[in-house]
Amino acid sequence: MALYTNAQNTYSQIGIKEDLADMVYRIDPEETPFQSNISTKGRAKNTLVEWQTQALAAPSANYQVEGDVTNAGTATARARLNNRCAISKKVYAVTGTSQSVEVAGVDNELDEQRLLKGIELKRDMEVTLLANTGYDAGSSSSARKCAGLPAYVTNADVSGMGTYSASLGTGSTAWNLASSTTRALSLTILNAAMKTAYVAGGKPKMLMLSPDQKVNFSQLALASNLSGGVQIRYNLNQVRPAALIGAVETWQSDFGALDVIVNVQQASDASFLNKTAFLIDPRFVDVAFLRPFQVEQLAKTGDADAEHVIAEYTLRVGAPKAHAILPQLA
Repeated sequence: MALYTNAQNTYSQIGIKEDLADMVYRIDPEETPFQSNISTKGRAKNTLVEWQTQALAAPSANYQVEGDVTNAGTATARARLNNRCAISKKVYAVTGTSQSVEVAGVDNELDEQRLLKGIELKRDMEVTLLANTGYDAGSSSSARKCAGLPAYVTNADVSGMGTYSASLGTGSTAWNLASSTTRALSLTILNAAMKTAYVAGGKPKMLMLSPDQKVNFSQLALASNLSGGVQIRYNLNQVRPAALIGAVETWQSDFGALDVIVNVQQASDASFLNKTAFLIDPRFVDVAFLRPFQVEQLAKTGDADAEHVIAEYTLRVGAPKAHAILPQLA
């Protein structure tokens, strides 16, 4: 069939109103599971934050002679750890004209940018707190850096990694994995890392994984050959269709149950975070703020309103041996 002769049609019609939805769809992931599962109520009073840890003497058989004169044993010294406060911020500006025009789905452009930059800043902080980075005091011309969690954690299973050097566990150094090789995630290395934290007194409650490693973990636990995992089946209500469950949300390790948490922000760092599994005891890690999230107006130098959202904070790892990591996962 052909178009009716001389009929008005949309291909040549002038003045058709645009059909623009009065909504802005935001799809980028906002979740920050690490910050959401640890305390963020800590407060810092200096750019250098310090804390002490106390270990116990190793247990041993203890036999004493009747009537023996008691002498004091050697005291187990405390360790003094520290971290530096980092400053993170996002800057944005909106022109006077941009504030005045009518925009679909946005009531106030400055408010919208303030919201977006706040979310972006929190995502940046998630990556910063988990980064394989030692602290840096900075200077008048270089930024201070807070050490990420891996700089305090030495509990790990490094089977199959080859050449590497671990962090010192004090926050001053990172893991050096430049010459190491990747290895497959397995229940064997997960349990080995979990064991080191458990024997040291920790009780990790979170197994935090990147999306890639979460897929690997689910396949590992649900594989037909089990690979050391145990399948649990449920009888579903016959009224409802059967569901195929292909994910694992809780892992019952040899040393306690852990919530299996996906951290989508780990996917942003292909060199380290995407290849690392974290075993975390939330009791012994927190974020301490010197300056909590705040919005500040910047000097007006033209026909625009400028602001930044800023935070100054550090990571405090109260008991480094309570946690474990598995780096270099394929």
